Amino acid sequence: MKKIYIGLIAGFTSILSSCSNWLDVQPKTEVKQDKMFETESGFKDALIGCYMLMGEHSLYGLELTYTFMDVLAQQYDFVNTSNPYQQAKLYTYTGGRPESSINNIWSKMYRIIANLNAILENIDERKGILHPTNYANIKAEALGLRAYLHFDLLRMFGWGDLANTPANWDKLCIPYVTRYNKQMTKQSTVREVLEYIHQDLNKAERLLAYYDVYHVDEQDENYELPNDDGFYSNRRGRFNYYAARALLARVHMWEGNYSEALKHVEFFAGETQRIAWVDLDRSVINAELEDRDLSFTVEHIFNLDIHDMYTPLKPYIEQFSEQHGITVTENNNYFFHSGNRARNLFEVTTGGGDDQRFLALYDQVDQAHYLFLKFKEVPNSKAPSKNKMPLIRKPEMFYYAAECYNRLNQPKKAVEMLNEVRLARGINKEYNLPETLTSNEIDQEILKEWKKEFIGEGQMFYYYKRLGLIIPNATAEGDKAFIIPLPKKEVELGGREDYKKTNNIHLTNK
Repeated sequence: MKKIYIGLIAGFTSILSSCSNWLDVQPKTEVKQDKMFETESGFKDALIGCYMLMGEHSLYGLELTYTFMDVLAQQYDFVNTSNPYQQAKLYTYTGGRPESSINNIWSKMYRIIANLNAILENIDERKGILHPTNYANIKAEALGLRAYLHFDLLRMFGWGDLANTPANWDKLCIPYVTRYNKQMTKQSTVREVLEYIHQDLNKAERLLAYYDVYHVDEQDENYELPNDDGFYSNRRGRFNYYAARALLARVHMWEGNYSEALKHVEFFAGETQRIAWVDLDRSVINAELEDRDLSFTVEHIFNLDIHDMYTPLKPYIEQFSEQHGITVTENNNYFFHSGNRARNLFEVTTGGGDDQRFLALYDQVDQAHYLFLKFKEVPNSKAPSKNKMPLIRKPEMFYYAAECYNRLNQPKKAVEMLNEVRLARGINKEYNLPETLTSNEIDQEILKEWKKEFIGEGQMFYYYKRLGLIIPNATAEGDKAFIIPLPKKEVELGGREDYKKTNNIHLTNK
């Protein structure tokens, strides 16, 4: 029979404490890979170090989720033009905060990718020192994360609207780096990058289908899950089998391949509910303030555990004052919606007034300022969502399902998918969307749902870009907004081709 080793320990202390030795990639001659990869724990440390880097404030801890990416999608109102993200809001990508954000995103994402490549280059030749389950999962996670990071780089710096603009498939974009060395990797086309992503994800999926905690393949009697050190105790916080399936759905949607996307989406949105909906009564409505789960963690498919996540978020979430000697300054950097914008977004007068995304996720300071509570941390918080940033959540799969069914001439199924999410958010059944909606009307309802659901998660910009839509209230449109420029040093010193100029895109405001 199966042997499963469960270790009940307070934390993965050995891994977390030793990751600091492997957070920066240096030339191969300087990195002591022989030492790092002499033991199984070395591979574990290296992998966990990659997740820790992903959670940095310059990446998914802030810029790629709550701030930079959602500002580009015009998700927020600002108090005044002195907000640190004002230039990003205007798509002025050169100078100031936007340029530093872009430089950090590029360099740190590729640093993590280099670390992942070091793992992958060593793991096969040292397979004998790893337990078979650990070998398979570490290799799969490294492949999956390499695909995940490259895909987000493509979605930022590359080309979208592939279904409507076939020429974009063969335009130059980012390098897909698969080797750990000092040699520069050439830039690839969108088509080539997506092919690499599929290759990595398919390998990861095959391994995880058998070896992961969320496996779907039948495991034989010799299967073991060695978990004495807690390595498998938080699979939602790591790239798991569900994450592989969900990311494949994202990729197929980016490509406009609805039939293939639907195969992966139905894994989550079919008759078998592998991921539960949040229990609103228990987790939100009737929960004590310090226990409220406002990012609905039970619905997370893949998230990051981020140490002290709230400290850098606080200036963009809260109104507060700070005293410096005798001087008191007010924080005016917070993001908000006006009361009118919030009520219109959630269609309060036409049935959306019971939507918990409206009732529970807004801090209604006054009629002019509705701030966001999804990631707000109250004193003495014991909430399941504390220090967890969602990267993929269940509703995204349902919105993809609705879009796929709509494109594949199954409008009733599309409406059914949307209504399931609306019911899960507390909207009364009497306000279900009618099955008689036209295809265009379904598209509009899908857009509304995305705007309601993903505030603060950095996904809305990619939605607009994938479909080539105009971003509401934006000062630029099309590629002027969507194509984030490569860091200057990549072009001036790194020899990268400035493909924006090649394709006659001028990155200035309208």
